[in-house]
Amino acid sequence: MAEERTVQQRQHNGHGEMTTGALAEQAAIAGEQMGRSVQRRANEAISRMTERGNLAAQRTGEVLGNFQSAIETSARSQPTTTVMLAAFAGFFLGALWRMGR
Repeated sequence: MAEERTVQQRQHNGHGEMTTGALAEQAAIAGEQMGRSVQRRANEAISRMTERGNLAAQRTGEVLGNFQSAIETSARSQPTTTVMLAAFAGFFLGALWRMGR
């Protein structure tokens, strides 16, 4: 607080006007504060995005694990149907790939 008053006293000449050096000093301080604020917000945004990405990766892993388990169960209990579904999926993906060329 006392330091702030000292800075303010140095910034004014005898006529109540701010000196050029004082304006430059205030501009530098404002720039530093803005830089810190932008950096803090950017770090917060990156942190949130990282958390969301980790959560999405975790959920995708769970879905793939469930899918793998379902295919294994289906292959044991209904092997013919599983092979036919795999053939259909291969045909469908091949058709999509060919259309993309």
